[in-house]
Amino acid sequence: MNTPRCSVIIISFNNFQETTGPCLRSLQQDPTNIEIIVVDNGSDRQTCQALEQAAHTDSRIKPIFSESNRGYAGGNNMGVEAAASDILLLLNSDTQILADTILRCLILMEENPDWAMLGPVSNQTGNDQQIFTEGKSPDEILLQGKNWCDHAHNSHYQTDILSFCCVMIRTTIYRDLEGLDEAFGLGYYEDTDFNYRAVKAGLKLMITEDAFVYHRGSGSFSNTCPAVKKMVKQNKRLFRKKHGHGIIANHWRIKNLAAMERYIDAANKAYDRQDLQYLFRNRHKLASQLIPNSPLKKWSYFRRLKQIENQFSTRLGQF
Repeated sequence: MNTPRCSVIIISFNNFQETTGPCLRSLQQDPTNIEIIVVDNGSDRQTCQALEQAAHTDSRIKPIFSESNRGYAGGNNMGVEAAASDILLLLNSDTQILADTILRCLILMEENPDWAMLGPVSNQTGNDQQIFTEGKSPDEILLQGKNWCDHAHNSHYQTDILSFCCVMIRTTIYRDLEGLDEAFGLGYYEDTDFNYRAVKAGLKLMITEDAFVYHRGSGSFSNTCPAVKKMVKQNKRLFRKKHGHGIIANHWRIKNLAAMERYIDAANKAYDRQDLQYLFRNRHKLASQLIPNSPLKKWSYFRRLKQIENQFSTRLGQF
């Protein structure tokens, strides 16, 4: 078998029918030469049997069964140890991809050797990778994601943090940074820590608006669970112990405004006016949902948003 162009690594933990199963089915439509390494973190017998059956159906799937739950960091590190490709795709089990998502990202990584990490846009990330969607089902949201990609052509920009629900990383970079820190246990802040270390090392983190992934969110944890809240606090303290307060990045809402301003700048380039109007309108809907609570911040936010609206209307017409 030829060396795969990409090693997709998925961490599985129970709930196969709701998470890992749909994720693997979405990967079946991808024609790229990939290997799919699924690390199971000590799931129940039913999940393990379902994973074995999936591997029997698709020869690209390579299951690895851990006797214990090594957490998100430990599971991914185990998967990377088995990876055969120079390019990794860490993919959450509660995601689904479009048929060309991996290929689009792979081409960009191959054409831009200075890019260390790359992430697509999504319906749920909590940073500026998130776009506005209003579908209720994964299929509806994936269709909206496809429509977005049809309007976003060669739209890529640098960032200081990427969501690890779907992130492409060069294998050498992952190993040079010594992988995800397993001190963070089952989860939370290990991705923030990796992003921070990558930025500190001077590496280039990129977002492409040309690719989309559906992310269900909370596929492994419930954010309202007391144990999870405790874990978040503990790992936040661990992160600050390692890095202080780290880089103070702009809030998601501010990054979304910056994305809208890039569409105005793109008007001077060979971009289609209707495409830019579509992208701007989408981000504008999201901007209306990201209003700060503080009266002073709210006033400043609406002031900047109005300025951006006026600039866009002057340059490209009513959005």
